[in-house]
Amino acid sequence: MPVVNQRTFFLSSLFILFFGSLLIASTIGIATGNKTVDGRPLLFKTKDRKDNYPSDVDYYSGSDLYYAYVFQKNDGNDHTRARMGINTAGFGSVYTTSENLSGVGFGPSGSQFAALALKRCGSIQQFRELLAETAGARDVHEHYAIIDSSGCGALYEVDGQTHVEIPIIDGYGAMANTAKYHPNAGPPASGSTSPEREARVNFLLLHGPEHGLDYRYFVNEIMKDYCTTQTDEDKMPVGQYKTNAVISRYKTAAACVIKGCQPGDDPVMESIMWLSLGEPSLAVAVPFFTHTPTILTDIRCDAAGDGMAGSIDRMRTLIYDYSDGRYADLYADTYALVDIRSKTFSIQDSMSVSYDAQLPFWRSLDSGQRQKEMQIWALQMQEYGKSAYDSLYLKITGLQERRDDFKQPDTYELYQNYPNPFNPATVIPYRLSKTGYVEVTVFNVLGEKLRTLISKKQEAGNHSVIFNGSLLPGGVYFYKLSTASFSQIHKMILLK
Repeated sequence: MPVVNQRTFFLSSLFILFFGSLLIASTIGIATGNKTVDGRPLLFKTKDRKDNYPSDVDYYSGSDLYYAYVFQKNDGNDHTRARMGINTAGFGSVYTTSENLSGVGFGPSGSQFAALALKRCGSIQQFRELLAETAGARDVHEHYAIIDSSGCGALYEVDGQTHVEIPIIDGYGAMANTAKYHPNAGPPASGSTSPEREARVNFLLLHGPEHGLDYRYFVNEIMKDYCTTQTDEDKMPVGQYKTNAVISRYKTAAACVIKGCQPGDDPVMESIMWLSLGEPSLAVAVPFFTHTPTILTDIRCDAAGDGMAGSIDRMRTLIYDYSDGRYADLYADTYALVDIRSKTFSIQDSMSVSYDAQLPFWRSLDSGQRQKEMQIWALQMQEYGKSAYDSLYLKITGLQERRDDFKQPDTYELYQNYPNPFNPATVIPYRLSKTGYVEVTVFNVLGEKLRTLISKKQEAGNHSVIFNGSLLPGGVYFYKLSTASFSQIHKMILLK
């Protein structure tokens, strides 16, 4: 068996490793639990394509020998390939093709090897063993970023015969697709956009939130990033902007952020994948768990309107010129992109707020009840994400006409809470047409005020607030939005 090459880096305060991009290369990245706010590692991936395969999501149920896992795919009903995913052992994997490594021409391909790893591996050590076992029998020239339940992670440069491991112990890591340490690596391809993307990822990781990296930052600011430099982003919108060298670019067809677990966690409880089934800079990512096999039918690519991928692609036509094909235009209309992107944040943040609110409740349940409650929530969030995104498209289809300023919402609106029914927490979203004093209150069926959730001045725009009913009996409740010139009431149901 050929010798397995391995390089080890012991990292101190900060380590950044980024490899560039080519024609259809993706971008992947990793942050270990030592650099995240809750000690749980993070992965991200943007998947680029030059064909018309719609992105989809699926669930592998596992067996006595294999772990169950949730994963992104774009190969019809082929369950032997996975572009990104996480399994019930807390093992997560993303991969991308290298531009300067060569495979051996037989054995599992990159996506097949990734699926095999999700089935068989529960730890970094088991991934090492799988690499050793398949050395000389892989048709790969890939990079893999992985995390496991220890809170650690590693990057791998892999060809058919050998591999190089770059452990990420106490720092950040990010990479796209140019091998730098593998002995069989050649020079980067001519015309690679690696330098621009390397600089951008470096900046985003170094200038993350002061309190540390979290999944929200990975979803909203890294996975959805659409500029080469911060200077360019500060100037937006500017008109037509070339997106070939950015993370979320003209040919990005899917993306994910995977949150793993730390020692002592139940991996089934803590592991989650936030998946965008289209270009992430103008999309929303919806949540999936490793142990909840039911996936909302409406978001699947064989659903009417091609599911979530179809919805995102329709939004994409407001950003790019489709005259010569789906991925012919490298230039984004930033007047449309900046406006759409800003409007998706309220949808994305609402799902994150709900997830953070539900976590303590789920942790308090036994495993059977927990799985049931988490599955209900996941389906509700998938439905909310899809319906809210489709509604957004209907409201902004006039964005083809470029404009230099953006209108504030012209109406007040109190939206239905979600999830509903709920136990014990729910999110109450609302919209303000102008800045002013706002009050959000909760009443019982007798009209008695139980709680004031908001009572302060707020800026115009979209907002949300969490209501936690853990100390209240189950039943029907009402919530009310009040301003100086507007009031509205909705009903919600607390199930216990």
